[in-house]
Amino acid sequence: MSLPSTWRQFQLFDFLPIRDPNYQLEFPLFSDPSLSAITSSQSYIVFAYQNAYIRLIDKKLLQLIRLFCAYDLEYRITFAKPLLHLNLLVTLAEAQGMPAVIKVWDLNKITQLSPSTVNDDDAMKHKFVTKVLVHEGDNSYPVSCFAFNDSLTCVAIGYTNGKVILVRGDMLRDRGAKQRVIYESIDPITGIHFNRFEEIIYVTTISKVLTVLTTGRNQGKPHRVLSKNQGVDLDCSDLEYRSSKLITGNTEDLKFFNHVSRSSVINFNVPKKKILRLFKDYLLIVCPIEETSDGGTSKTLTRLLILDLKNMHISFSLTIPNLTISHVFASNNDNNVFLLSTDGVLYKLHEKPINQQLETILQRELFSIALNLAVQNQLDDSTLLRIYRLFGDHLYEKGDFDGAIDKYIQCLQFYSKETNKRDDADEDNMDDFIISVVMGFKQVSNIQNMTSFLAELHKLGLADSDHVTLLVCCYCKLKMTKEIDTFIAEIKPEGEKQTDSKSRLDYDSLNYSLFINLFKECGYYHQVTQLLLKLDRPHTIVDIQLNDLGQHEKCITYIRSLPVDELLRILIDFLEALLRYKPMETTELLINVFTGQYKPDKKLDFFENSHVAADVVEQKSNPAISSYGAFLSYLAGSTTEQNEGADEVEIEEPTYLPPRPSLVFHCFIGHEREFVVFLEACLQTFDKYQGNVNDKQDLLITLFEIYLSMASKDQQQASDWNEKAKRLLLENKDLIDKSKALLISHMYYFEDGINIVNETNENFEESQFRSRQLDGDIHGCLEVVHKHGENKPKLYALMLKFLGKSQEKIDDLPKKEFHFLLEKIKKHRLLTPLEIVKALSPNPNATIGMVRDYLIDHFEQTNKHINNNEKLISSYEKDSTKNSLALTELTSNPVVANNAKCNGCELHLEFPVIYFKCKHAYHQRCLNENTYIPESSDNGDNDPKCPICVNDLSSLEAARERQLHMKEETEIFEQELKDADDKFKVMCDYIGKGIME
Repeated sequence: MSLPSTWRQFQLFDFLPIRDPNYQLEFPLFSDPSLSAITSSQSYIVFAYQNAYIRLIDKKLLQLIRLFCAYDLEYRITFAKPLLHLNLLVTLAEAQGMPAVIKVWDLNKITQLSPSTVNDDDAMKHKFVTKVLVHEGDNSYPVSCFAFNDSLTCVAIGYTNGKVILVRGDMLRDRGAKQRVIYESIDPITGIHFNRFEEIIYVTTISKVLTVLTTGRNQGKPHRVLSKNQGVDLDCSDLEYRSSKLITGNTEDLKFFNHVSRSSVINFNVPKKKILRLFKDYLLIVCPIEETSDGGTSKTLTRLLILDLKNMHISFSLTIPNLTISHVFASNNDNNVFLLSTDGVLYKLHEKPINQQLETILQRELFSIALNLAVQNQLDDSTLLRIYRLFGDHLYEKGDFDGAIDKYIQCLQFYSKETNKRDDADEDNMDDFIISVVMGFKQVSNIQNMTSFLAELHKLGLADSDHVTLLVCCYCKLKMTKEIDTFIAEIKPEGEKQTDSKSRLDYDSLNYSLFINLFKECGYYHQVTQLLLKLDRPHTIVDIQLNDLGQHEKCITYIRSLPVDELLRILIDFLEALLRYKPMETTELLINVFTGQYKPDKKLDFFENSHVAADVVEQKSNPAISSYGAFLSYLAGSTTEQNEGADEVEIEEPTYLPPRPSLVFHCFIGHEREFVVFLEACLQTFDKYQGNVNDKQDLLITLFEIYLSMASKDQQQASDWNEKAKRLLLENKDLIDKSKALLISHMYYFEDGINIVNETNENFEESQFRSRQLDGDIHGCLEVVHKHGENKPKLYALMLKFLGKSQEKIDDLPKKEFHFLLEKIKKHRLLTPLEIVKALSPNPNATIGMVRDYLIDHFEQTNKHINNNEKLISSYEKDSTKNSLALTELTSNPVVANNAKCNGCELHLEFPVIYFKCKHAYHQRCLNENTYIPESSDNGDNDPKCPICVNDLSSLEAARERQLHMKEETEIFEQELKDADDKFKVMCDYIGKGIME
């Protein structure tokens, strides 16, 4: 016999032969040749003998628990089956010419009986639960098969003469039973099995397979014939308990039948003596083998096969020489299988632990089978992960990279489960696994496989920033634009939370700059634009649209949707390019922004087709617009095509503070006409928005210079430009910076501007002087000095400084003019002698002799002032000493009063008299008659005052108060100091008055 080549063989069961412990003793257990039936209940192994005795054997210890007589001695027990999930035993015994007897035993009660009762055969014959007698004619044909349903309400008995008798009744409660013949044929019955879901039984004969109803009267006819031409031998059929399918075994195959027809066939060409459906998906097959030796002698072998019907492999194979298996039974509650051979040896087969089974299979590198077993047995994820990794490594070593990456990808699903419950060790193991896979597939030929792995890693939330970066690089390498679009779509817009608690990826840590450069290098401008929109980087978007794609129209449309702050930054950086390609649109945008009229457009997908070619630049010149009014007319003409009747643009109140126009002045180089339009527009709306005066001055002077610049370049319209410049000066003569305007007018030889500025400038004299100074005209400067020097003494000092800086010889200047300058400087005290020397020192032609007389005169005057001051100091010291002595006498020495007359009435003094320290004396009545009320002072002094001296005293006190009050009036001090010619004298006066105390 040779097994099918497609069925792999394993040894997934442990094999243990058990010798009868009572072998060759008086009462053997299972080596007794009279053993007629054997089965296993929940707790015991049941042995039935031909002498109607039953032995209950302990499963684990194989020790005799009970021996009792179940039937009359003339009966032979031929069938014994347990009732599932109950410790009940159903037996059938038969005797020639007598009805078959069915008994139901409660094994728990049997084991609890006393030894005397068990040994009493007559008493034991009546300890059953139920007894049923089955009559079959003259009872001359033996029973070939026996079966009952789960509730023991139906019992079917098959005979060798082709009859099937059905016994119905509540046999668990012994409420009687009825029996009838439900099928009858000429072929012996080889098998009966109950369908759990339908009220039928499967019946097999040596030539047919059929079903018979268990309800109603079928008059011995089958309900449905499942196989007309082929039956099965005795013990070669069994029931698939979970699905209630019938399994039949022939030499060629295994057939499966449902209650309607044949459902499937498994080709398994081996001879079959017995089949037994075991637990799980196992099927036991006992195969008899006869081998003939070279000498012509034959010997009998028995092969035991356990098939895994789900995974289609042989889980166990064993050959027993020179023996025959007489009984086969299974113990379903502990997954053991028992086989009894004719030599009295009991073979025990026990399924190995699933881990041992897997190791056995993995050693043979049969990973698919190992995976199926692991899934069927619901093993933990770590075991499945190990199998997948080994499977992937095996395929990788064989060069099957596609298959290997599939297995590695399947490994990731186990790392993704319960992400939050992973510890550091699991995290490290996962990282090592990812690194090993990436390193194994880093070759260019395997980049597709690595991309698939990284994509699944990212999908499951196991990728970190480095993995995602590598994934994006792979996408670009393989030109997988669809996947790139999907990745960009996963990125949340700027401002929203990016990090998922179940993901290892922190979007904020991604190197977006690398992605942007990578997309640009690969030409994925649509993708890089979408990414930049998500990241809110409008500056880079505009850079790409202008410099890389040349899509100027879309760029203008996009920047019109930006907030004003962001738009302003972009305009400052890209205004030159925008003016070059879209001058009119850019100028309109600038005017709206800097005049407060800008409102962002609705943000749309402006770059949906950004991968298309650059905008086609029309080969036509822009209209020569030279004023804001003409620009408005141009815009109105363009708008009229869509909306006729729009005469002018309505200006609304701004919603933001317009920026300073000077921010973009430098960007208009080479675009003077657009610059003129922009400046005029800003000036027109400047007063309405009450802008800063300094900004308006910048606008005016810049526009003035642009007018003159355009006049110098455009000779045909030079008069118009000059007229605009002149009108600008006249209309803004109080605001424009006259010195700058005068300088610009000189630069462009604009005489009208020079005259206007000189007429309106308060310092026009100085301006005239400086203009001649710029020309190096010394004599012209002298004329200005002689003409306006008395009104503007500052011109004398400017002239002297100009001479000092001039490289011409001062000797050319008449000495009379030079002395005239020095006299005027001295008169108006414009410069000190030291400052005069410093002013002339830069000129190499200046000599000390030129200022010798001036210095000598200055020194004489200084010595004279010093002498006068010394005399004054001496006089002041004498007066101070005299006053100090007088004050000391008044405060410390008594005053002698020698007045004889009253200073009030001129009469002789009579007491009461009042004397004052000023040496005046009065009658008391004279003071009272004058009703003099002394003034109250802040210090509480209310003493009477001398009427003669009171006015002088009050004046002194008021002066002192004014001096003390001036201490707080610092502004007056600063102004006097600023206006004074001799500032040191002012300081000395203040110190002398005691204000600095």
